[in-house]
Amino acid sequence: MTTPSFLVAEDLEYFALNGDVLLQDVSFELAEGSILAIAGPNGAGKTTLLNLLCGAETLALGDVLVKGHSLKRLSAKERARIIAVVGQQELPDGRLALRDYVALGQIPIRADRSADAHAKELNRIMDLTSLAALADKRMAQLSGGERQRAHIARALAQNPSLLFLDEPTNHLDPDAKGRMLSLVAELGITVVMIVHDLVMIPEFATHVALMKSTRVTGFGRVDEVLTPERVRETFGVDYLCFHHEGRVIPALDIRRTTVST
Repeated sequence: MTTPSFLVAEDLEYFALNGDVLLQDVSFELAEGSILAIAGPNGAGKTTLLNLLCGAETLALGDVLVKGHSLKRLSAKERARIIAVVGQQELPDGRLALRDYVALGQIPIRADRSADAHAKELNRIMDLTSLAALADKRMAQLSGGERQRAHIARALAQNPSLLFLDEPTNHLDPDAKGRMLSLVAELGITVVMIVHDLVMIPEFATHVALMKSTRVTGFGRVDEVLTPERVRETFGVDYLCFHHEGRVIPALDIRRTTVST
């Protein structure tokens, strides 16, 4: 008997109020435990797709199934027990202590455990995200990388089985990006994230969805979809792969262009 896919997008389409097409003809299936990276140029429809998949935007055309259940028929409370989202515009009160901010994620599941069990789980999450030593710091005192880890920790406090991340490495330095994506890769849950750094996708994602002009132009396992031909077609740059110490290291050849005056 075939195991049903964990996350299914069925014929998704989305239009702006003025009738402009923001997303069209998107369908795919993702197995549980997969890490899906959504990549594409600006305006391709990445954030629209993410918002439809997590329920932040109302589904009008098409459907999204999580564990076989349509998002259209799940209440906000039911969604919060399955799905956690970390968006780009996370602006918590800077006066909050880090530990108290992360604990806010436990609100949807407050009745599931005793206070002691919640406290132990919170400690585990703080350790997992390497934030325990900063627990008493105010949110305003954290660096960009620390705040981003705090957002993910708060999402994990919901105990989700599906995590959505909108550009989790935005504005982070290379080392912080690597640490962030390593954390995501080791969570052991299904993750869908928008990623702009193509060269980081093979190291941390299992699947990729390439987008261009409001459509998904390629979907599947990273090694099958993230090819030089598809990257050139989608982004207009050359995608190179170098072999070093048994690893394949990708790079982008971005050629200088002449601007006419």
